[in-house]
Amino acid sequence: MNIIPAIDILNGKCVRLLKGNYADVTVYNENPIEQVKIFKNAGFKNIHIVDLNAAKTGGDENLEIIQNISCIENIEIQVGGGIRTIEKATQLLSNNIRKIIVGTAAITNDAFRNQLKNYIDVNKIIFGLDFNLGNDTPLLSIHGWTKSTDINLYDYINNNKWIKNILATDISVDGTLKGPNLNIYKNLLANKNINLIASGGIGSLDDINNLRSIHCNECVVGKAIYENKISLQDLKNVN
Repeated sequence: MNIIPAIDILNGKCVRLLKGNYADVTVYNENPIEQVKIFKNAGFKNIHIVDLNAAKTGGDENLEIIQNISCIENIEIQVGGGIRTIEKATQLLSNNIRKIIVGTAAITNDAFRNQLKNYIDVNKIIFGLDFNLGNDTPLLSIHGWTKSTDINLYDYINNNKWIKNILATDISVDGTLKGPNLNIYKNLLANKNINLIASGGIGSLDDINNLRSIHCNECVVGKAIYENKISLQDLKNVN
């Protein structure tokens, strides 16, 4: 199991939102770079970073911080939030960022999605497919989880069979520490062509072991770390 610790950046600080609510913010570290060093010193090489400002507005308020993080030795980062043009996607990848996470524009803009397909290595792209359940159907959300769509998660994947990496987050459990949505992940893993990165709700080692039991090989852990529900040493041992 590849466990990837998460850093969400809002207004230059390391935070977590509850269920994606920008009005329900907890600050865990004033300095995201220092948080990266904490993870690095604990033995983690891969870090998951989301620019929450950019996810909501498409802006570059935190870009300098992310660029500085990308320069830290022996760290590989995957970055998401506000990547809505091919120019920004290529800019980030040229700044020593290992993978980019695309969401809103890759869901709503066919031209942008085709540019990603044609001009960027598919292995360097992670599709951030965040969803809420409507009548037990996973429907995608966009613009930093502030807007719902009627796009079915499964249909989107079936219509874009070239996609390899999927970061799937059940918004209703994100930040709750109540456990991930195993049923949705089981359905996604039936598609052998995708690499699933589970995200949202992980609050214990049991949750991680449950993901492993359904053959999910990667997951992102955030709030459980910051709330000391799982120690970095225990996570490293599982990793």
